[in-house]
Amino acid sequence: MNYIFEGFKFKKKNTLIHSLDPRAKFAYLIMSFVSALLFTEPIPLVIIFLTSLPLVIIAKALKEWSRSMKSLSFFVTFIFILNLLSVTENRLNYAFSMVFRFLALTSAFSVFFLTTTPDDFMSALEKMGLPKEYTLMFTMSMRFVPTLARDLRIIVDAQKSRGLELEKGSLIKKVKNYVPILIPLIIYEIRRSIMIAEALEARAFGALKRTTSYTELKMGIKDYIFIFIVVFFFGMLIFLKIFGFLPEWMMIKLPEII
Repeated sequence: MNYIFEGFKFKKKNTLIHSLDPRAKFAYLIMSFVSALLFTEPIPLVIIFLTSLPLVIIAKALKEWSRSMKSLSFFVTFIFILNLLSVTENRLNYAFSMVFRFLALTSAFSVFFLTTTPDDFMSALEKMGLPKEYTLMFTMSMRFVPTLARDLRIIVDAQKSRGLELEKGSLIKKVKNYVPILIPLIIYEIRRSIMIAEALEARAFGALKRTTSYTELKMGIKDYIFIFIVVFFFGMLIFLKIFGFLPEWMMIKLPEII
């Protein structure tokens, strides 16, 4: 489970993708998101998923990205079986498409969060006109997920060292075994939220409507080139899909199962 969050935790590196403006990478995120939701054919969804591969290679984050993708095997299996059982026609084709839609969306978000600091993301949202309260709430929730996973791992290790056995017993017994984990976790996170609230109050958050930022984001030539490539590529895919010009090899369906 911890490996899942590795693909969404920022890693500071000196690469071209890391140096891009968050708004440029956000354009890739939005275009891949729209494209993945628009297509139901397997081959275009595989292509959309593979677009993130050169980005993570350039960003030198292939290790974290691949670990995160591998750790999604449970969710991939669940989505595949659920769609396989719930659809009456073209079941294998539809289940395969839904799996790669999920992977494409997850991979795009992984690329964005692996290469974008929460501070830059917050500045980008403010540049786009979002109120400071909403940007703070969003970026803090983004930071909170890996922190919550780390706290959970610490509490689980501490309780196991005290003799707690999580995997033994019936299903009801296993659920009860997690009570000594959830209660300390909830209490600890409530304390953390109080500390954050006191820190914001000590810094007079919200006292001024207009504030200055420590880092000033500016779009450069490489950002515009990246946006152009992203919009052109995904725009062509969307155009071909909407107007029915998709080539036949993109519309190939998997054989129906008996």
